[in-house]
Amino acid sequence: MTARAVLQQVFDSYLETYAAHDAPGCASAYTHDGQIFSPYGPPVTGTAAIVATHEAWFSEGETDKEMTILEARLDGDIAFCSLIYSANVPVADGKSERVFGSSVNTFLRQPDGCWKIRHTSLNELEEDQTGISE
Repeated sequence: MTARAVLQQVFDSYLETYAAHDAPGCASAYTHDGQIFSPYGPPVTGTAAIVATHEAWFSEGETDKEMTILEARLDGDIAFCSLIYSANVPVADGKSERVFGSSVNTFLRQPDGCWKIRHTSLNELEEDQTGISE
């Protein structure tokens, strides 16, 4: 299986729990000491902080999140990928706006063979980057 396919499985599961607004489910995609670095809030470390961060994001009303892996690599028990993401966020008058961002993620293979996210670094983008060549 390619690195992209392996890591896409992690993100597919994450996106399912994200769509369900299941903060503990989202946090389960991360290692127990996982970290998120985000322009949307302070850096967070650990399961409880990742759950709280997702709960805050869900309370803001974000929906329809999509992620597209641009590049992925595996090296033994470590992996990384870069991706772009987009989501709808509420704006005035009950409307929504599509927002875009990029992310770099590192992963660690767990003793049971599954992959979990160790680090996520998020960045906002000014416009849709889905046409970027892979």
